[in-house]
Formats: sequence, structure tokens, C-alpha cells
Amino acid sequence: MTKNTSSNYVFNRQPLLHTPTTELPFGAIKPQGWLRDQMRIQADGISGHLDEISDRVGSRSSWLGCDRGDSQSGPYYLDGLFPLAHLLDDEALIKKAAKWIDWALKSATPDGAFGPLHDDDYWPRMIMLKVLMQYHEQSADGKVIQLMSRYFAFLGPQLKKTPLSSWGKARGGDFLYCINWLYNRTGDASLLELSRVVYEQTDDWTGIFADLPFTRSTSFYYNWERVLAQYPQGLSPAFYNDLFSGAHVMRFHITHIVNVVMGLKTPGIHYLQTHDPRHKAAVMSGIESLTRHHGVVNGMFGGDEHLSGNDPTQGHELCSVVEYMFSLQTLLDIYTEDTLLPDLLEKVAYNALPAQNSKDYWRHQYLQQPNQVLVSKAKRNWYNNNDESNLFGFEPNCFCCTSNLHQGWPKFLKNLWRASDDRGLTAMVYAPSRVTAKVADGVDVTIEQETAYPFDDKIVLTISCGKPVAFPLRLRIPAWCKQATVDINGKQQGQSAGNRYHAIDRLWQSGDVVTLTLPMQIRISKWGNNAVGIERGPLVYALKIGEEWRKLKGTDPYADWEVHPTTPWNYALELDLKHPDRSFTVERKPVARQPYDAACPPLILRAKGKRIPQWQLQDHAAGPVPQSPVACDATLEDIELIPYGAAKLRISHFPYFDSTRQ
Repeated sequence: MTKNTSSNYVFNRQPLLHTPTTELPFGAIKPQGWLRDQMRIQADGISGHLDEISDRVGSRSSWLGCDRGDSQSGPYYLDGLFPLAHLLDDEALIKKAAKWIDWALKSATPDGAFGPLHDDDYWPRMIMLKVLMQYHEQSADGKVIQLMSRYFAFLGPQLKKTPLSSWGKARGGDFLYCINWLYNRTGDASLLELSRVVYEQTDDWTGIFADLPFTRSTSFYYNWERVLAQYPQGLSPAFYNDLFSGAHVMRFHITHIVNVVMGLKTPGIHYLQTHDPRHKAAVMSGIESLTRHHGVVNGMFGGDEHLSGNDPTQGHELCSVVEYMFSLQTLLDIYTEDTLLPDLLEKVAYNALPAQNSKDYWRHQYLQQPNQVLVSKAKRNWYNNNDESNLFGFEPNCFCCTSNLHQGWPKFLKNLWRASDDRGLTAMVYAPSRVTAKVADGVDVTIEQETAYPFDDKIVLTISCGKPVAFPLRLRIPAWCKQATVDINGKQQGQSAGNRYHAIDRLWQSGDVVTLTLPMQIRISKWGNNAVGIERGPLVYALKIGEEWRKLKGTDPYADWEVHPTTPWNYALELDLKHPDRSFTVERKPVARQPYDAACPPLILRAKGKRIPQWQLQDHAAGPVPQSPVACDATLEDIELIPYGAAKLRISHFPYFDSTRQ
């Protein structure tokens, strides 16, 4: 096989396992259409102004020189701010990000350490290393390679004296990711030994995911109130020391939802070094087990703050959404036998991510519920989150999501395309964008992707190149698509079943147009109590519920808000299970600047339903979904389903009755 030897692309060095695809250089992919609008709204919202509001990413940040300041929030914020600024070419945000980069580079000490002097925690440094890697890809600044080389040389002996612990022990996979990145650029063999040591000191995610030990809600294994009762002083330093260090009987870190989704990438990254198939298998086993025991319709897993089963009124944390997306992105090049991972990435990005942010990106929820019929400050059946956790606000429950939410869309954009080792390009996920990359013979090719996907099934790719050039173009056909069609310059070239990559290898010329059509049929997915999810393409659909937003406290535009329902929510869907398409009428509207707005969604599914009087609020949330099929004599009503991400109040796990048996 001919390898792509262009210096623009970095494939794995031996002995790391060769993968058929690799990331394109930072900035090769730029947003267009609704995705650029989404990122622009984010930049105009909290992402572009957080440092003006919170001193935790300003004067109190350890990464800007504050002694005894906050060490995690700054790197979290920069991990999203940096790519957002540069991918939008926003000079004001680029300037904001630059001061953090400058401080981090200048913080390096003669012994190889870097970062805040008062805090030697490994975990914030893992995040900052990921930022510096993006900066190097954007700038080619050699100081990054020098800092990382010296830091990893320092880290080896340091880990013998002070091994990974607490958050760093759970999240050591991020160190592995950074070490591999540097090894592929320097070939320093000592990094392979460091990677082995880091893996051995990291929680055993391969073993955990090979046979998931927590198949029920964490409350089944560890009663939180009893955990607290063992510490009469309350949430004291002794409590956290015991809990986070692993000395406590509760296995805190490996049930923590964010650690779990971050941990998913660890076996896959380690597989690149060991070539041991059990590590590769553990990732898929983990996703399957988590989905079966904790999965919900939007592609995520229940976790409030810990694994909480698959009840659609249990929440999951915003940090878990963006970190699960990042784990999937790091694994895309390893698992190319089918389309499961990019399919999942789209599902989470196009449903869970926008659902947890307000439409202007000034407010977010710490926890979202798939069945969310009331957003309020109230006691709910969370495992150990507080009563403000599902508010739309500035800092509901904890600041971590406030600082970490920003990476979602920018990093998603960076993973739309991949370079392939036969000097071609692979479309991994779809969104309006423009990619410029080198293909065979070093020819620069630009592909403009015009589409309203995921709100439409047509994707138009227009090729521009300086001269005719032959290279393979691969297009992902999602598993949900029964039969895709591919046209070139208006002539049909073929059809393709789903769950594969459709390859086109030809002599391309400027002006060539590839049209990929991915017909979207309504699908029914099954969940607890025989509830159903309604899916079409990569989008999940939810009942549209009237919303009354009530300001609770704080300063606009980032105040805390409750959302109360103004229309009924306790409907069972009328379904023809054998022919789901017959139960819905699809209504299309123009894609607005903010497509994730319940007031003007680009797609509506019109359906019929009956109210279930006994299905009421319980603990300030929708009660358990009635067992389906339900028997109900209520009047049949017209109802609307809209994209999940637009519905801030919603039912997405539905009870149903069979229309063919009424």
C-alpha cells in the first residue's frame, strides 16, 4: 500500500500500530453554514466572555500566575477557546487565548516541570498539554516540542516518587494521548517506556470495560447518605482525601460518569502500543455494556454524578457529553471496520450537546434529562448532585462544566475529515464545512461541503484543485441508512448499503460535484419499560412542550433560569410498529441561524397521541414511563415532535399504543 508521505500528515511511527487514517492539520477544516453559525453564537455567548465574568479563568487562575489559584478551570476553558478562536479566525478571541499559551510556555522550569509552582497535580497539566498540541499544529512553534520533551523526561522519574492518583489516575489516558502525539513527531523511544508506566498507573479501564462491574445505578452499590454519615465533620478535607484517593470503600472514580467516558479511550490508545486485541475489544465491550445498562436515547449514559442506570429522568453531566465526544474522536482512526464510532459521535453532537446549552450559549445545564418536563431548583433523585443541577444558568452545581463545555463544537469540526494512508481523504462525519488538504503528488485539494445535514439528507461536495489529480475519496455511509446514492456531476455512480465507507477512486478535476444522498427513515429504538425512542437519520425527536422561562437569580445574560411547562407532556404515542413511517408526517422548514430553537425547528414530526392521566410528576420530574403498550381511552390528539437538541423541555422515551390494534 502506498503511504501518504506528505509532511502535513502524521501517521503512527513504529512500533505504534499503523492506522489507515489520521487527523488533518489544525485549521485544514473550516466551518460553513449552520455549523459556523453555531460556533459564532457560542463565541458571542459565554465562550467568548467567560474570562470577563469569572476570575477563576482570570485573576484567580494558577495558569495566569495566581498563587494558590484555580488550576483546572483555565486549561479546561482554553481547550475549547483556542480552537474556537482560530477556527473562526476571530482575532479578539485569538488574542485572549494567546496570553494563556505564553504563560504556559514561560512557566517551564530548568528541571523540565511546567505549570503552577504551588500545585503539582498531573491532571490540569494533561489538559494544558492538549492545548499546547493544538497550538503547535496551528503555529509550528518549536517551543512546544521542547517543553513537552523536557516535561516527559521529568515525568518518568517523578512518577516513581509520586505515582498517578485521584483524578490523574482515572484520566491517565489523556497522558497517553499526549505521549503518542509527541512520539510520532520526535521518535524518542523513551516515550514508549513512559507510556507503559502511565498505563500501569492508570485505573484498569481495559478490565473494567471487558466486564463492566456496575450494571445498576451506583446507588445500588453505595448509598451516598451512608457514605457521608461516616464523616461527622461533613464534606471535610478528610472526606475528600479518602474518597478521591481510593482509600474509601466506594469506588468513586470508576463510577464517576466523566471519568468513565474519558476512560473509554484509554484501552484503544494503549492498543496502539501493545497490539493486544483485548484492549481494542474492551472499548467496544464497554460501549455495549454502558449502552445496555446505562444508555439513553440521545447516545449518552445516565450519570448524576455517577453511573445512574437508564431511567430517562436521571441526568447526565455536560462534561460527560464533550468528553465522550473527545474519546470517540481519538478512537476514529483505530476502529474503521464499521461506522459505529462516527455514528455515535454524530448522535451525541447533534442531540445531547445542543440540548444542554441555551440557544444563545450564555447558559447551560449541569445535568440534562432525556425526559425533562420541568427545569427548576428542587430536590430530585440525583445520586449526589445538588438541587440546582438542571437549571439553565452560569454555574449550576459546579464550575467544571462552565469551563469545559467550550470544546464540543470546535473539536467536532476538526474531526469531520481524515487523511488516508493511500493519499486520499475520508469523510468521517458530515456538516457544512470546507476542507483543504494535500492528496496524491502533493496536490492541494479543497472540498466544499454544502449541506443542511443532519436536518436534510443531501450532501453536496464540490472539488477544487490546481490540476487534475487522482485520489481516493471515501464517504461514510451510516449504519442507519439502508441505501445511499452517490452521483458525480449529475450522473448516478452507484448505491451503497449502510455501515461502511463508499470509496470513489478517479481522476478529479476542479468543478467536479459529488452528491451523496442518505435517505432518512423513521426508526423506533426500544428502552426501559418497553418505551420507544423516535429517530430519523442522526437526529432523535422529542415531544414539543410549551416553555415558560422564569428567571431565578443572577445577572443577565448569564442568570439562572427555570423552565416550566405550559402544555401537557404525559402522552403515549400512537404507533404502527411494523411501519413507523405511517405514524408520522414530516414537515420541513428553512434552517434558521439557530436550528436548535424550539420556536423555529427545521423539522417537525406530526403525530397522534393520547394523554395518560396517571403519568404525573414524581420528585419534580416525570414519573416512571408507563409500561408499553399502554391501554388508554383518552381522546386522540395531534402532537408535535421536534429535534431533541431544540427541546429544552421534552419527552424522548415514550410510552406507546399500537395503532393497528385499537
